[in-house]
Amino acid sequence: MVRGLGWMVALAAMSLAAGGGALWCTEGAGAAACWLLGSGTATIVVLRYVWHHRTENRPSPDAPPYATLGIANGVTLARGLAVAMMVGFFCPLVLGTEWARWMPGLLYTFVAVSDWWDGFLARTTGQASLLGARLDLQLDAWGVLLASGLAVALGRLPWWYLLVGLAREIYLGVLALARRLGRVPRPMQPNPMRRATAGLMMAFLAVSLWPFFPPAALRVVGLWFFLPFMAGFVQDLGYALVPHLQPTWLPTPSPLFLFGLRLLAAIGWVVGAFSALRALPWLLFVASLLAVGLALGVLPRMTALLALLVWGVSWSLGAPIPHPWRDGVAALLTAVAFWGGGRACLWALDDVVFLTALGGDSLVAEDG
Repeated sequence: MVRGLGWMVALAAMSLAAGGGALWCTEGAGAAACWLLGSGTATIVVLRYVWHHRTENRPSPDAPPYATLGIANGVTLARGLAVAMMVGFFCPLVLGTEWARWMPGLLYTFVAVSDWWDGFLARTTGQASLLGARLDLQLDAWGVLLASGLAVALGRLPWWYLLVGLAREIYLGVLALARRLGRVPRPMQPNPMRRATAGLMMAFLAVSLWPFFPPAALRVVGLWFFLPFMAGFVQDLGYALVPHLQPTWLPTPSPLFLFGLRLLAAIGWVVGAFSALRALPWLLFVASLLAVGLALGVLPRMTALLALLVWGVSWSLGAPIPHPWRDGVAALLTAVAFWGGGRACLWALDDVVFLTALGGDSLVAEDG
């Protein structure tokens, strides 16, 4: 365990030195010092958190600890270091630089992608641990908080997106208050949609931190990502506090309703694409393929997400997107991405990716 952590300390030191040196050369000593102060402090917090819980590097409380940190925990800790590097970009001397335009997106994309793989590696290498589960939950919470905060600070998302970053802390705070008042909150129950919703939100935050899409487009799509995310938050909090509620007490779309949404998304996509993308034949061809995929239900969630990306690219390229189509189709595509294609899907294999953990049968509920 100590040997593995030593390598991560060395990686952290090299990352801080490289980042500080690059900023020193391009933006000056003040920007470099400011970034190092923020990211260096955050790195110490992450490493201290790991050290404090190092005895949990074991599969169960009564099992002997593993001899090394392990590749899965190494990936998780590397994700933690990437999260720590993001903190320095809140510095006013760095926030307006080219580094702040590109590096937060790069760092958080690594965080979001690697979040799918550390659990898979833990299971396939036979080194799943209590430490890994704890780090995964805590680093996800820190990462979403920092990503949403940076997206707001960079002017790419509206201020109310801070609620996404603060959702876990609000949840835990409300439960703590309930306990002080004599209530006994119920523990969170397993729900595959929770993992899918969190993963989609992390993906959207990663995209929002890249400078490819205009803030106006991100705000439109961001609203439709925000609503199901917060609905899930309200559902979990309501179940914890209200005794008679079921774990999934909010209504969920029926397969037949989702089938209708998918067809509406395909029709709206075709109509809007042909009116907006005539001057971009290559993009129109891609849009046509996506419309066929949506109509047939071929990987509907992935197809809807790709359609949203094409929608954003077309906006970035100045395509004349009709206003009703712009907002309505974004809402329909987001609904398909979150809840699937419903009935009569030709090939909905992407449900396996969205609703189950890689390398495992199902998701385990995460408290908070």
